[in-house]
Amino acid sequence: MDGFTLIDGIVAAIIILSAILAYSRGFVRESLAILGWIGAAVLAFIFAPAVRPLIAQIPYLNSLIADNCELGTIAGFAVVFALALVLFSILTPLFSSVVQRSALGGVDQGMGFLFGVARGILLVVIAFIVYDRIMTTERVAMVDQSRSAQVFQQMSGRLNQQIPQDAPGWLAARFEQLVRDCGPTATAPAAAGTSAATTTTTTTTTTTPATPAAPAN
Repeated sequence: MDGFTLIDGIVAAIIILSAILAYSRGFVRESLAILGWIGAAVLAFIFAPAVRPLIAQIPYLNSLIADNCELGTIAGFAVVFALALVLFSILTPLFSSVVQRSALGGVDQGMGFLFGVARGILLVVIAFIVYDRIMTTERVAMVDQSRSAQVFQQMSGRLNQQIPQDAPGWLAARFEQLVRDCGPTATAPAAAGTSAATTTTTTTTTTTPATPAAPAN
């Protein structure tokens, strides 16, 4: 077909595959799966500092993260995220199966198909946004000349305006907030105690002035 490139075929495959998967799984299950990822990330962000001491007690890991607070917090985040994701993945089919076996099963699959199409389009738009931000000087002719780039150009432009330009800075700020207990404030009490001990030692070891001799008779 004239005017169509390999990129157009890939875009069509992404949207169709997303629609088929969402149709087979249903709208409720797809929605709960996304909420499960978001919930797992939130729980991991909240409980990662509390889980870090427990991670440090695990053999083979304690030698790696015992002296590295940031690495221990990241490990705690990964563990909480994985456990929460497994829990959500177990609960999601239980709720979705109830809907699929009810009279709303057909509606659930129909809405799932529409959801899958919308999700596939969103993934394609995000891919074009990443392409525009990374390939600022060296453009790929196959991508720029594709029908998909022309179709999604306006949509990707609007979404790109909503995304902050300092996205890496935002991620860095979230990481600093995650490891806030590993900062200089966490070592301040210890430093204060060392300073006080040094002052006490200095005071104790100060030479006492000699008492003047009594005058001779």
